[in-house]
Amino acid sequence: MDKKQEFQKRILATFRIEAQENIGVMSSYLIELENKPPDSRKEELFEALYRAAHSLKGASRAVGFAEIGSLCHGFEGVMSAIRDNNIVFNSQVFDVLFQTSDLIEEVLNALEKGISKELDEKIQKQIDNLTLIEAGLEVEINHSENVSATLVTESNPTVIIEKKEPEIKNETSGNNRSGENVYESSTSQHKLADDSIRVSSTKLDVLLMQAEEMLSLKLMANQRTKNLQKNLNDLVLWNKKASEIYSSSKSLKLASNSNSGSNSHFEKELSKIIEFFEWSGTQIKNIEKGFSDILSLAIEENYSASSKIETLLDDVKELITIPFSTLLNGFPKMVRDISKDLGKEIKFTVIGDSIEIDRRILEQIRNPLIHILRNSIDYGIETPQERIEKNKSEKGEILFTIEQLENNKVELLISDDGCGIDLEKLEQIYIKNEIGDDAKTGQIDKNELLKYIFRSGVSTSKMVTDLSGRGLGMAITQEAIEQLGGTIRVKTEKGKSTTFIIQLPLSIVTYRGVIIELCGRQFIVPTQKVHSVNRIAATDIKTVGNKATVLIDGEIIPLVNLSEILELNSTQITSEFVQLIVFNIKAKKIGFTIDKVIGEQEVLVKKFNKQLSRVRNISGASILGSGKVVPILNIVDLYKSSLNTTTSVSLVSYDGELETVQKSILIVEDSITSRTLLKNILETSGYKVTTAVDGIDGFTKLKEGIFDAVVTDVEMPRMNGFDLTAKIRSDKEFADLPVVLVTSLSKREDREKGIDVGANAYIIKSSFDQSNLLEVLDRLI
Repeated sequence: MDKKQEFQKRILATFRIEAQENIGVMSSYLIELENKPPDSRKEELFEALYRAAHSLKGASRAVGFAEIGSLCHGFEGVMSAIRDNNIVFNSQVFDVLFQTSDLIEEVLNALEKGISKELDEKIQKQIDNLTLIEAGLEVEINHSENVSATLVTESNPTVIIEKKEPEIKNETSGNNRSGENVYESSTSQHKLADDSIRVSSTKLDVLLMQAEEMLSLKLMANQRTKNLQKNLNDLVLWNKKASEIYSSSKSLKLASNSNSGSNSHFEKELSKIIEFFEWSGTQIKNIEKGFSDILSLAIEENYSASSKIETLLDDVKELITIPFSTLLNGFPKMVRDISKDLGKEIKFTVIGDSIEIDRRILEQIRNPLIHILRNSIDYGIETPQERIEKNKSEKGEILFTIEQLENNKVELLISDDGCGIDLEKLEQIYIKNEIGDDAKTGQIDKNELLKYIFRSGVSTSKMVTDLSGRGLGMAITQEAIEQLGGTIRVKTEKGKSTTFIIQLPLSIVTYRGVIIELCGRQFIVPTQKVHSVNRIAATDIKTVGNKATVLIDGEIIPLVNLSEILELNSTQITSEFVQLIVFNIKAKKIGFTIDKVIGEQEVLVKKFNKQLSRVRNISGASILGSGKVVPILNIVDLYKSSLNTTTSVSLVSYDGELETVQKSILIVEDSITSRTLLKNILETSGYKVTTAVDGIDGFTKLKEGIFDAVVTDVEMPRMNGFDLTAKIRSDKEFADLPVVLVTSLSKREDREKGIDVGANAYIIKSSFDQSNLLEVLDRLI
């Protein structure tokens, strides 16, 4: 790379940081303006929006990014028209300005690869819309574009560090600070303070890694202190035994002297032994004192080093901890766009977003939080008409509360005042999947049912859409949270509310771990996942359906041979007793046989690099105080692996072959390109596929063959997809046959019509992903 290219790369990185800040201001302040703040605040927001657009326009033109400059110029024009009272803020003005900020970010993300023809056309259309709005004319708004643009936004790769002065208590207010806080609440965008600097997050990660390495020194120092203590104890025991022999030798000499027939040679040799023990006693005491002094010094040094290392690590962790507002700044805009697309009105409120947490946790929790919010919007909050019929306010509410707990954890509460979870429907699914259709309803505990929503493939939604309903998101959400060492649970009240309660650690550097031994090797498991460690009689293991089980605290728990899961040298149980460790995984308990538990200690987590990021059953490694590298077991992976194993602890195996039945799909699509694409996707995934060119052809072939599902377009000649779905549902023979609509129609009324005619899923072609279709079919059939 020559100097010119290197300079361009640096200038682009600098511009990207500044642009992201201004885009954040534009989106966040537009949200606040739309919520109708007091007049005094409205003026501040207006000026801040104008300045952000103007600054971004100047910066973009300075570095030659004319497209962004043109969009900002149009944004400025609309703001000027409002300031001059030529137009007023209304819903359409807000929509166009929001779309402009989204499009600026889309262009920003495309700068390195270059502006495509499609994106350039989109830019020109948006500039035209801004011109029309500035002139007081109406434009056509496509809300669905906002949703996708918001959801793909990447986090800023730069961290802002604030240099804070010591806190000064004000006698009057009691809470004034001399240093300005870098981050404000999510309703007011974070801004750069005068005493702050920008530092690459990569550099901070390197600094954190080096600080983490110091923890291994702390653990080694602690281990060395323990070794010294053990040696000193051994020396004390040796001295005690030597003293006993010395006393016995003296008694022997006295007895020899009292014997008239004593042997002078024997007495002489015995005297030498006694002299040696006297000398040894003195030497041992000196060595014991030396060991004691070294041990005292080691304890003091260990304490001092541990304190300094922990202080250093805490200070570095403060550098990489950022407030929740950094993540949540884009959420109000996302909630607005999705709710507007679904024809709903939602008030989104955040409390406690100034609480800081490890940036790495914040990055990984982003998608799970988005999924929960999307669910709340999509089929938690009712439409305005439905809410009025239920005597609720027309506008729904989602409350996001963050609270720091005392045990170095943070609790997130995501509550909505919607319709609640349909427990009756959930119970029907539970009975069908877990018990059998002949079981009675009303017998399943509510807490057990609520845990079931985190099971893969479980959804109470009437319809699968591009937002929700496939029954996979909550399972993925729970897994992501548990991988971070957190927990998630839910509570609901029918017709009134649903609340998700998430607990997360503030940092992922260290945790308490249990060291276990298996087949001569050591492994570490997180203490918080361990329910109990048990020693049971081998005869207590019972085999049920080729699987081993054991009764623990009155609960039947599946039992798996851990050595088999880890592909170690598994041996049949021959001893009278069995050592096992029981984990809490996905709201269930499962036991694994082990050889022994060595102990519990603080564990320094060392994550694998990208090449090893998905090693099955292993999440990382740790270096013990002895210097030994020990793998850290991935408990969620162990659970998944245990579901696939065919060998129980008692080595009862199933040798039969499972019969595989090929599923048959009918594709109804008039476009030969789309028809061929869908056919190839499904056949590659193992499905048997039959195609039809329109609704009439499709229903004819449906009557002639046997199919497990129908995948159909909507807009087709002779008979469209809606009519075909309705005709399928009116025929008793096909009343329960899954029907998936794959269409370019993205309006809310089209989706609702799909639900009305009885479709099971609705996938929009513009956001088509073959994995979505395969996941939907896998769930439905």
